[in-house]
Amino acid sequence: MLVVVCHCHFAIPLSAMTTTIRIRFEGLPHSFLARRWKTPNQNWSFESLPPDTPHIIIYDEAIFANQLGGKRRRNLSLQQTRTWGYNGDYDCQAIYAQAQTPDGEPTRVFCLRMILNAKHSTSDVSSASFQVYDKLVKDAEFHSNHLRGLEGVHVPLHYGMWIMDSGDWAGTVLFSLTQWCGTSWNELQYTKLNTEANRILVGRAYEALHDFDIFCGGLDRVYDFRHVLLDLSAPGLTPAQRLNGEAPCYIVDFSEARADHNCKRTVPVLPLDSILSWDVVGCREMTDALFLLKFMPLIKPTKQLLEVVAWHSEYSKRHPDQPGWQVLAAQRAKLYPDMPPVHPQYKLVFEDDSPYARATFTDEFAAYSDDEDETTDISDDVDGFRAESASPETISDPVATEAQPSKLEVLLC
Repeated sequence: MLVVVCHCHFAIPLSAMTTTIRIRFEGLPHSFLARRWKTPNQNWSFESLPPDTPHIIIYDEAIFANQLGGKRRRNLSLQQTRTWGYNGDYDCQAIYAQAQTPDGEPTRVFCLRMILNAKHSTSDVSSASFQVYDKLVKDAEFHSNHLRGLEGVHVPLHYGMWIMDSGDWAGTVLFSLTQWCGTSWNELQYTKLNTEANRILVGRAYEALHDFDIFCGGLDRVYDFRHVLLDLSAPGLTPAQRLNGEAPCYIVDFSEARADHNCKRTVPVLPLDSILSWDVVGCREMTDALFLLKFMPLIKPTKQLLEVVAWHSEYSKRHPDQPGWQVLAAQRAKLYPDMPPVHPQYKLVFEDDSPYARATFTDEFAAYSDDEDETTDISDDVDGFRAESASPETISDPVATEAQPSKLEVLLC
């Protein structure tokens, strides 16, 4: 398992944390006051909103849902969203919106995933709208409990759950507030951006999370890649970099994830020259990723690919003290030296030029770290995550106060 060393989160006094924010929809005459809402299985706090974010605005054409079937993004109007939860189970997809700070520099962009008419839409636990709500809460709790050290790098910054009264428009609205991460790979794979470099980028995102013991929830269908987002609007990103796998890449929606995954994969998620069964790959989710990214052609395993698997086995035997992620990083550097690393923050050096020479790893941030205080295992207290859903009754009595600062916030710089 890879250990988290966080360099971006700071302990923030509770009195300084933002617990209210104003939300304005461009097509509505009034803004709404939203307050933080604490889920029952939330162990630690969420990322604190920047103090200069008193309100955000959602412009026209910035409310979305995923289409049924293909799961591609479609726009919704304010009129279409206001009755969400009252139209039965048909087309009861999660509603999400892009919001941004209207003033100041830099402009911050957020994603709101919303449960509208929440008191009604969560009243029937067998309804599709309740299932959307349940997944939203579980995702937030997983972020709070397991992902704080990875936010802003492999997963979005999560600012917690919020609740607001929108009056006659859509009643009580419960929403998660996160960093806006861009466009789903489910959309981009049908464009010129479906390059090998970008497919490798998607694979690296999954590999990184598996190295942190995170099982993302399965990849049974191609449109499961809707949970992979590329930020093509990142500052300074050139058109060439967008094609060359250099855009920030995030994975979202951890409602079905686990934080106890000891990944046993034996090959990287890279273009391979033949197919391997999942028991040879060592991880079913990584096998699905290889197949769906078109990295495993349907021909029987070649000698070259079997040698890659054998190299992993032999190196592991010679260096049994090295964790799995280091074995995989060494394999990638030795056998695929032209491919980008999964963890570029580590400098890797082999002791000599022999085939199974030991690799040593140096964290480029180590000079700024305190080994005793700044390292934590992100899978503390995990024995198969099974979050209980927040009770719908608690929506009518939200908790406006923030949870205690997370262990990462307190212990790490």
